[in-house]
Amino acid sequence: MTLALGLLAAAVVIGVAAPGYLRIAVTPRLRPGLALAGWMHSLLAVVLAIPLSGLLLALPADSGLDGLVGMADNCVNVFLARDDVAWADVARFGGAAILLTLTARLGVVGVLRTRRHRRHRREHVALLRSLGRTDGAVLWLADTTPIAYSVGGRGGTIVATHGVQRLDADERDAVLAHELAHLRGRHHALVLAADIAAAALPFVPLCRRAPAAVRVLVELAADAAAARRHGPGPVRSALLTVTARQTPSTALAMSRDAVDARLLWLEDGRLPARRLPVRADYAAAAALTTVPAALSVATIGLLVTLYCLAVVG
Repeated sequence: MTLALGLLAAAVVIGVAAPGYLRIAVTPRLRPGLALAGWMHSLLAVVLAIPLSGLLLALPADSGLDGLVGMADNCVNVFLARDDVAWADVARFGGAAILLTLTARLGVVGVLRTRRHRRHRREHVALLRSLGRTDGAVLWLADTTPIAYSVGGRGGTIVATHGVQRLDADERDAVLAHELAHLRGRHHALVLAADIAAAALPFVPLCRRAPAAVRVLVELAADAAAARRHGPGPVRSALLTVTARQTPSTALAMSRDAVDARLLWLEDGRLPARRLPVRADYAAAAALTTVPAALSVATIGLLVTLYCLAVVG
């Protein structure tokens, strides 16, 4: 049971504290992809720790899976057994029921939201294809208002109007590079994952704040990718020119989320940090996420050991 309690403690620590320490990574001195990876790995840690701890609590004490650090079950039962009722077992199975119920809720919400998202995306893209002209990954619409956004899914689609084509070449290329960065980074899937976590586990601070944070970070990451290729000036100009009018909520629009904050990041004219492979950001974020998780498990193991020694003594 000790490992289960450690994983549960890790979920609580990361779920409560992560929004605070992840804020440190949101700075122009670091690539926004690193902060984005930190949020996603922290969400993944919480989402995985809940079912794993629930399963370990539900398994019989003599299953052996938690045998190396499972002394908590025996120690607590020895101390709390009254009238042939092991209250630690009652608490263990009750906790397992709660955690597995949360896991089931997460799965149901995830399936329903994913299906709805895919259906809306297919219907939206099918409608636009009947109205516009496809050129590679870009679907051009006959509208003089400069509008640009991207729709995720297999292959992905960039939707832009003729108003974008009339922009200066640098601005137009910056807009398309921004939207292409969303598709290459699978940012739509990351935003959907954050929305699912918030809907399923709204009482967890990390999950509750994830949608807003992830939406800002994917835009900063796409801005950085466009600025590395075309310079920050055209990206700033495009942000001020392109509109997010009539863009669907399931899409990522060039000029809808956190525009003022993004302009501040680009206003000094400095190029973002040199691009490293995306896997480098996720590897660093995974290592950082492991620290609070490992400390939580180790702390619970130490406390259980001290408790057992006190009971035996």
